[in-house]
Amino acid sequence: MTWIWQQPDWPDFRYDQRALDDRELKFRLKSERLAGSFDALPMASQENATIDLMLSEAIKTSAIEGEALDRESVRSSLLSLITSDTLPINSDQKAAGAAMLLVDVRKNWQIPLAHDLLGRWQSMAVPEQRYTPILRGAYRNDLSPMQIVSGPYGHEKVHYEAPTAIQVPDEMAKFIDWYNQTSPLSGNKSITGIARAGIAHLWFEVIHPFDDGNGRVGRAIADHALSQSLGYPTSACLATAIEADKKSYYLQLEKASRGSMDVNRWLDYFADTVIKAQDIARAEVDFVLAKTRFYEAFGDQLNARQAKMVSRVFAEGRKGFEGGITTKKYEMITKCPNRTASRDLSDLVAKGIITPLAGGGRTTRYELTTFEPNGHSPEK
Repeated sequence: MTWIWQQPDWPDFRYDQRALDDRELKFRLKSERLAGSFDALPMASQENATIDLMLSEAIKTSAIEGEALDRESVRSSLLSLITSDTLPINSDQKAAGAAMLLVDVRKNWQIPLAHDLLGRWQSMAVPEQRYTPILRGAYRNDLSPMQIVSGPYGHEKVHYEAPTAIQVPDEMAKFIDWYNQTSPLSGNKSITGIARAGIAHLWFEVIHPFDDGNGRVGRAIADHALSQSLGYPTSACLATAIEADKKSYYLQLEKASRGSMDVNRWLDYFADTVIKAQDIARAEVDFVLAKTRFYEAFGDQLNARQAKMVSRVFAEGRKGFEGGITTKKYEMITKCPNRTASRDLSDLVAKGIITPLAGGGRTTRYELTTFEPNGHSPEK
């Protein structure tokens, strides 16, 4: 098996820019519209939207690697970092690390890549753990092969083998030099946004310079590159879009890593994923905008129990409150008796705050009245 980094013309990536032109334009237009949607939000809601987008990314970039994070711990860390540049006391290390990585990439989108910056990102992606030999903040130095394998012991399938540890410093020096030379902010070799981000991500993953955290750092590099192409931090939910079909992501990486220097297929996949990532971000922002308008219309009509229930429903995000709101769920969320729950729900229906869906009595399900991004509630 000949890996891409073993090709005689490595790393002279080849691709057809014309095949990407339509999506490069779409990426820029969608980014401008997304920025406009942010501007339409009140300042407090802009902060909420930013946190929601970064929360999704932190959760999903770890999920791609098979690691589950506690959602509320990540949210708490993001909120604290954004508002006070500190972490909550006794914060969960993995959640805090994921949040720190997202915030750091967002804050430092203008600066060039450097070895120490990448080491810092990797340290955030891989929090310190006792009794593990994983190097943090430094490139791998184990002389044994760095392989990505699957399957049971004795029947493993090698999906990829990276350059040796001895080669990593020189390979990373070439990569960082290329990345900074092609930066639209300070470089002298122009490459369009999606192409540069896609090549940067693939190139970094091929080198696989760290013991662990390469996927998370590689996706951070892609976000960094997209932000530099726009001139402001991207809001595209790249990790969220990748995680939705991570099998395809790994398959495309595997194909690109063992092929020729022609990366058209990889960039085609990557470009489509970036556009999906923007659509996800737009839907998230629209959800925050709808939530803001809901509270503008109904916030002062809710008693404490009703407000608690509404907050719980919105906490489920765009996917909605599974199974709808029922009397039993209302009782559980607000810790109130059945009679009170029924009275509160009837009051909400009368005010047009919730709408019955199906059933009757204790089996009736309700949903919140929602507002479209244009500011109108749906017709009854």
